Amino acid sequence: MNKEPLMTPSRRVMWPAFTTALAAALLNLVCGPAVAATPPGTPARLWQVVNTAQGQGFAGEVLVADANSVWFEQAVGLARRKPDVAHKPGAVWRWGSVSKQVTVTLAMQLVDAGLLKLDDTLAERWHAFQAPGAARITVQHLMQHLSGLAYTGDSPRDADGVWSFYRRKGPPWQPDALRFCAGPAKAAPGERFQYGDCDTLVLAGLIEHLTGQPIRQLMQQRIAQPLGLRSLRLNEGRTRAMAVAMDANGQAVPQPVMATYGAAGAMEGTARDLLAFSRALLAGRLVSAASRQAMWTGEPKWGYAGLGVWAFTAPIAGCAEPVELVERRGYVGGIQARNIIAPGRGVSVVMFSNQADFDFGEIWQGKGLSHDILAAALCAPAEGAAAPVPR
Repeated sequence: MNKEPLMTPSRRVMWPAFTTALAAALLNLVCGPAVAATPPGTPARLWQVVNTAQGQGFAGEVLVADANSVWFEQAVGLARRKPDVAHKPGAVWRWGSVSKQVTVTLAMQLVDAGLLKLDDTLAERWHAFQAPGAARITVQHLMQHLSGLAYTGDSPRDADGVWSFYRRKGPPWQPDALRFCAGPAKAAPGERFQYGDCDTLVLAGLIEHLTGQPIRQLMQQRIAQPLGLRSLRLNEGRTRAMAVAMDANGQAVPQPVMATYGAAGAMEGTARDLLAFSRALLAGRLVSAASRQAMWTGEPKWGYAGLGVWAFTAPIAGCAEPVELVERRGYVGGIQARNIIAPGRGVSVVMFSNQADFDFGEIWQGKGLSHDILAAALCAPAEGAAAPVPR
C-alpha cells in the first residue's frame, strides 16, 4: 500500500504517544476549537485513528457528528499529484453508490404519499418497461437488489478494464441504460441477491414515469432545496474539479463516464451535505418513521441488505453492547465513500477517499478504519486511559 506523508504533504512526521489532553490541544491548533457538545476526548481519539490510517495509505476526508454538532472534520493526504495538492475539508466528492440511498429515499417519499407501494410490480406501474420477470419484480426487489435484472458487469470491458456500459456516449444516457437493463435476466425475481446498478436505474425510471419529472429535478426539489444542500447535483456530463483517484502506486485510475451511472452512482456533493442528508433521515425530515424503519431493516438472508443500505448490529471495541448501524458504501472510478449512521446514538460518519486500493475494513470483523472511527466516536475508553497510539 502506498503511504502518503503523515499530517502534511511536504514531510513525514513521526508521532510519539500523547496524552489525551495534549492530543486535544494539538487538534485545536489544526482544526480549531472543538464544539462544546463534543464528548470530551473524542476529537483527539479520532485524530489518532485518522493519523494512523494515513500512515497505512488513507487520503481523503473524515467527518463525524451528532444531530447538533460536528465532532471531527479533517482532510489528510493528497487530492492530486504533479503538482501536489492537499485535501481540504469542504471539497466536492463523488458520492458513488450513496446515490442509491438518495434514490431509494425519493421512492419512499412516493410510498409515504400513497403513490407507490413496496409490493407494486413493474408491470402494474410501468407498462412500457418490458423486462423479463416484470410482472413479478416488485419495488422492494429493486431497492434490495433482488430483481434478477441484467448485470452491467456483463458488458464487455475496455482495454483499461472499465466496463463498456460506463463508457457509453450521450446525452441522453438513460434510454440506452434501460434497454440494457431490460435484457436477459440473471435470476428469477426474489431468488437471490445480486448487487448491481440496473435495479436503481430502473427504480429511477419508475419514479420519473410516476412523477413526470427527471430525477435531477426531484432530487433538487425534495432533498437539496429543503435541506439547503448547495453542492448536491447529478453529474450529467460536466465534471467539477475534485480529487483524482489514484492506485497504490500513485497512478491515476482509469475513468468511466460518470454520467452513465445516473441515479445509481452519479451524484456528487460535499461531506457536509451528505451529513445533512443523514441528519435529515434521522430527524424524520425526509421520510416517515415507518418508511425509515423499512429502509433500515437488514435481512440476514441477503447479507443484511435493507432498502438502499445495509443495516446490522455489530460489536465495536470498547462498547459494552453491540451497536445498531446503517451503512452505505460507494465506489466509482476509484473514489470511495462511506456513509454510516448509528441510529441509536444519533451519530453519523462520512468518509471519502481517492485512494482506490485503500481498505476501509469490515466493521463486523472489528478492524479497519470504519470500525476504528466508530470505536473512537462511540466507545470512549475508561477515564484516565491514554490516547490511542498509532499501530
